[in-house]
Amino acid sequence: MYELDDSKDQLMTVLKLALCNLAMWVRDKYFAPEYSRGTWPRLAPFFRLPGQVAWGTDTSSVELRAYNDRQLNRDLAALCARVTATEPKLADGRRLVLSVEGGTLLVAAGLLGLRLLGSDVAGPRSATYHPKTGVS
Repeated sequence: MYELDDSKDQLMTVLKLALCNLAMWVRDKYFAPEYSRGTWPRLAPFFRLPGQVAWGTDTSSVELRAYNDRQLNRDLAALCARVTATEPKLADGRRLVLSVEGGTLLVAAGLLGLRLLGSDVAGPRSATYHPKTGVS
C-alpha cells in the first residue's frame, strides 16, 4: 500500500480559491451591474485579453486589444473607465490606467459621466503582454 502526499494538492486548492476570490472581488468592484452574477466562463475573456503595458514615472498604463464584438467592446470600455476613475495604486505607488486600443476609453467615460485624468503614461519602458506567453 502507498502513502499519498497530498500537500501539493492542498496548496493548489488554496491558490485556486484565492484566484477565484480575486476575480469575484474585481467583478464586484469594477464590472458593470450586468456582470454582478457572472461566473468565470463569463468573465474569463476580459482577463485573457492581450495588450500593451507601458511604465511611466508615476503611472502604469495597460492598453487592451479590442474585441470584434460591439457589446463586449462597450463593456470593456466601461470597465476601463471605472478602473481608471477609481485611480488604483500599484504596490510601488504608481497609478494604474486601463484603456482599449483605439481610444474607446474616452467615449465610455463620456457615457458614464466620468472625468479622466490626462494620459501622462508615455514612459521609458513598454512591453507587449499576452496572457499565454507573458511579457515579450
